[in-house]
Order: sequence, then structure tokens, then C-alpha cells
Amino acid sequence: MKQKFDIGIIGAGLSGLTLGNSLLSKKIKNFILFEKDINTKNDKTYSFWSGPGLFDIKKSFSVKPKKEWSQIEIKVKGKSYKIDLGEYRYACYSSESILGELYKNLAKKGIQVRQGHSVKDVRKNQDGWEVKLKSKKILLKNIIDSRPNKTFDDKYPSLKQVFVGSEIISNENIFDENVVTLMDFAESKKNVIFTYILPFSKTKALIETTFFSSEIDFKEVEKIHKLTLMKFNIKEITRTEKAVLPMSPYINRKMKNHYFRIGNFAGASRPASGYAFTRIALWAHQIKAKKEFSYEMIAHKENYLTNWLDKIFLSVLRSNPQIAPEIFRIFFTKVPTSSAIRFLSDQSRIFDYLAIILKLPKLVMLRGLINLYVK
Repeated sequence: MKQKFDIGIIGAGLSGLTLGNSLLSKKIKNFILFEKDINTKNDKTYSFWSGPGLFDIKKSFSVKPKKEWSQIEIKVKGKSYKIDLGEYRYACYSSESILGELYKNLAKKGIQVRQGHSVKDVRKNQDGWEVKLKSKKILLKNIIDSRPNKTFDDKYPSLKQVFVGSEIISNENIFDENVVTLMDFAESKKNVIFTYILPFSKTKALIETTFFSSEIDFKEVEKIHKLTLMKFNIKEITRTEKAVLPMSPYINRKMKNHYFRIGNFAGASRPASGYAFTRIALWAHQIKAKKEFSYEMIAHKENYLTNWLDKIFLSVLRSNPQIAPEIFRIFFTKVPTSSAIRFLSDQSRIFDYLAIILKLPKLVMLRGLINLYVK
């Protein structure tokens, strides 16, 4: 038995499901999604900024954020720097709530999401592509693959964000529920290492140990994470999450014979941070319907000035990781809050770039720029 579709999306994670919902909003319905997992997992946290002048992500979803915060904190050598966000907020969703809603929207419109199907057998034929699922063959004009690459780009100044997180309940009222600890730095000559804390109440929080590194060493990350958790008098660990995210300014735009790539390795991840939620939401919002489907409809639009600054940031972090805490301290405490947030949200204005360039240490950033051309 054969089924025919114009588009097949491999991977029903955030990129795949967001694209499916965007196509649906443009009245494009002849597509199918394939997902290897049977159930939606609650193993990710999607964080974002909201406030004046930013794309309103909350309007895109009917789900309420899990929590919003009015202050952030940066810690360098044990000293705390708290930043009041004013009209802005830092917020997060659970992956379970967001992916669940996106699934539900597709199901209501009769879109097929084949869960529990790992796509391995993909063949090119005269009319397009053929995907074999057990006893069925599915014919596709276009394939959009959101699966992660098996290898990471190591070209200078690329890095990886390696993190391990635990959502915990403490025996004590230990957290300030109004303040996100965005970065609590540990000293290191080899990697950028910090603790990230999202407090949901006085006793409950997500605690993550994060490395910005040129290597992937989960054993080392987990070792430091266990030591960090010992500070919080834990009653219970309710869930865990771990991942490796690409921090690379080089986008994999592989496209051949109507086989296209999307997702973290194709422009969804922000090079300087590794995070993708806001960028994916903006990308989906900007997709425009055309008479005939093409890669230009769904390609991530690159902002060259943002990408250039990200390259310099990454160059500094990779060549001189021990200076990273001071760079981030200056960024969050000296750059106007609104400019910093718009930059982190991929929605910078020209004066935001100028504010960042003027405030960051000139000699350090110049060395980072030079290293881009000599390494």
C-alpha cells in the first residue's frame, strides 16, 4: 500500500512540529511527520525573553509559561550581580506542554504524525522520495529532515554546549523564586563552566551544569553536576535532562534533489548560546506561503551582523575561556538591558549592536576578531 504526500518531515521535535503548524497556518496540508519516539517526553526546558519590541512568543501558544522572572543574576568569583529586567521577563515552558500542544493542533486538522517510526530506509525514485515503514511505502515529493547530525562542526571558532540538568525539591526554602541565576561561573582554563538555576518556588528548581567546550565529556559534566547538587539539601529529584547543542556560526544548508535540512544543525541554534526556542518561533512566523513548496520558504534567514558578532564571541570563548566570566559580567551589567535582551532574542536594532560593541573590552574582542583569520 502506498501513500503520497508533497512533504515528509522527519523528526517531530520542536523544529519539525513548529514547521508543521506553520505550514498548516498557510493552508498547506498535504504533509506527514515521522517521529521515532512513541510519547512526548518531558526532558527539555524551553527558555525565552519577553517584553516590549520582542516577538510575542506567548501569543503563539495557548499554554501558559511554566514560570516568569523579573530579575536575573550573574555570579563571578562568588560575587553576585543582580539585574532588574524592568518591563522584560525571562520565562520558560516545559517541552511536554509545548510539543503536546503542537501535536494536538496537527491532530485536530487530520495531519498524520507517525510516532514510533525511526526512518532509516529512504530511497530516491523517479518522482521524488520513498520512505518504507514496515508494510507501507510512503511517496514524498520533498523531504525535510530535522534530525541532528551525527558529528559536530569543529571548525574554529565552533563550540558545543554540553549540559546536565536536574529538577529538584529541596528540604529547605533555599531559592529566591523571583531571580534566575543565569550564570554562576566556575573557574576553568579549559572550558567555560557555569551553573544555571530556574527557581519555580522556594523549594523547587531546575539546576543545570553547563560547559561551553570544544569537546563532549559528559562524565566530567556529570561529576561537577553531582558536586553542585550537594549544595541544595535535596529531598527529591523529579526529572533530569541532558543534551549537546551546536554552537557554530556555520550553517549546514545541505539540500539536494528536494531533500532539505532544518533544526539545530541547519540554523535553528543561536551560535553564541546554543539555544533555539526563540529562533525557531521567529523562523516559523516568517515562513511565507508560495504556490509551490521550495527550500527558500523554510530556510533560516541569516542576520550577517549578528552572526559576525557571534563569531567574535565564540572566538574569544574558545581561545581564552578563563576570561568568559568577565565578558558575560560586562555584557549583562554594562550593556543596556533592553539591548542585551534584543540581541539574545535575535531582534537587535542597529543601536543595540553599537551599544554592545562600545561596552565590551576592545582589546579582547579585537584579538577574537583577529583569531578568526589566523586560526
